[in-house]
Amino acid sequence: MHIIPPGLYRVDILILISYQMCHFFSIQQLFPIFLNYTPKTTCIDTPKGKVCYDVPKSKCLQYDDFPNVCANLTGTALSDCHTEKSHSYYTSAAMEFKIYCLPVWKDFRPAFVQYVGVLIGNIILGYVADQMGRKKTFILSMLIGIPSLSLSATFNSIAAFYLFRALTGIGIAGTMIVGWAYFSELVSPHQRFKLRTFSNWANARIMLTLVALFTGEWRLSSHVSACISMITLAIVYFILPESHIWLRKKGRYEEAEESRKRIAALAGIEFVPMPPPEKVENAEPEKTVNICTVFADPQLRKNILILWLMWFVTGMTAYLTDLCGGDMTKNFWVGQFLSGILLSVVRIIMGFADGYLPWMGRRFVLLCSQSLAIVFFGCVIAFLFAGEKGQWYYTAVYLAAFVFTSIVWEPCYLCASELMPTDVRATSTASCSIVGRFANIGASMLSGLKTVYEPGVHMISISLGLTNVIAAYFFLQETKNCSLDKAGTTAAKPAEKANEQEMTDLIDRSIQNEDLEKK
Repeated sequence: MHIIPPGLYRVDILILISYQMCHFFSIQQLFPIFLNYTPKTTCIDTPKGKVCYDVPKSKCLQYDDFPNVCANLTGTALSDCHTEKSHSYYTSAAMEFKIYCLPVWKDFRPAFVQYVGVLIGNIILGYVADQMGRKKTFILSMLIGIPSLSLSATFNSIAAFYLFRALTGIGIAGTMIVGWAYFSELVSPHQRFKLRTFSNWANARIMLTLVALFTGEWRLSSHVSACISMITLAIVYFILPESHIWLRKKGRYEEAEESRKRIAALAGIEFVPMPPPEKVENAEPEKTVNICTVFADPQLRKNILILWLMWFVTGMTAYLTDLCGGDMTKNFWVGQFLSGILLSVVRIIMGFADGYLPWMGRRFVLLCSQSLAIVFFGCVIAFLFAGEKGQWYYTAVYLAAFVFTSIVWEPCYLCASELMPTDVRATSTASCSIVGRFANIGASMLSGLKTVYEPGVHMISISLGLTNVIAAYFFLQETKNCSLDKAGTTAAKPAEKANEQEMTDLIDRSIQNEDLEKK
């Protein structure tokens, strides 16, 4: 008796699980939230006794004759005050190394060096994946990232800590960019949207928050995260094959057949060989497409430019909302869990809806999500002007703005795969990610505006969101259920026919009909 009956969906489930675990390593992109954490109050023993004080805006924990918030208290009240004010939700690298007190290091925080590593990885690994293969590049990324993640928490040197966080960033780039190209080419086309909704970033954020909550300090969190990430590496190395779509595009038809044979074996179905495409006499040879020649084709040029805009806007607004949302709730853990849980629930609902609502395409999701985010950002600004920050309805609209802004990532990734040819899919997605990484760095700089004029942060998100909506409405092409094998080419089939064509590449239609009759 099979736990999961034979069928292609057996492979799809394995890929969904693998991609979720891939996200768990990628979510290290947000681990600087925990690495940079500092409590709002702290206590220190002085010659005059224990002194508790409010941590200054600089977040430097060194005591500098600050007022004692527990002064004039005695007995039980004093003891309770010391307990309350000395409480810290998490022991971070910023607290251990006193990063915010060091003149040079505080200007180049862990997030900065990690984002530099991600940027370098985006530049290199996307091209390598298009040339060397998805699977090999993904494994290489994990072999760089996982040891670096663990080593970043091994040494007591702040320089070593920064170095290995930068190398971890290179691994993150591989799982974020090459991982998506790899898994999206293996999964059935009608399950591709579910690959972005069921296996999602929000679930990984919840997992990371749980790891941080139970470990309580950054070093153990890093080691545990590295161990869990080994699951993904093992599945890809020992079980999953190379992308058959990439192999056929490279003309390596025998290897592509071995990949398809492996998928059929995992699915428990009969393997039906697929012969190489017949050579047509006097046919024009298919031109090799690279990231430079993309701009020579008007349609591909339009596609890549709209993708860059989408990624820049989403990278800026999503990170601005995340970086500025630490105080939307009084309890640090509540805010982190709510952000992850709500986003995960919404994405899962969208995953189910995608299968039942054929009109819910990529454009529809982007336009609706971005428009709703704009509305909720407007509500956040209104509550800030009204002095209602901290109220439950402020938290509610802030979370709504965060969720709908984050959902825009789904059409960003899906369109990056479905608008570009296989030859340059990983490279073009990497170029989109590079644009997104620059937006992330910009967001980290603009987040400082919160301490000066907080409504200005959300006004920036509204203006960028409006730009995204207008551009997507006029220029974004619908790609739902398109065939990745012909994506971005003149031979691309209509979206409604792509699913049928791509499925017959894996299994003979007669076998499908027999399975349907048995059901």
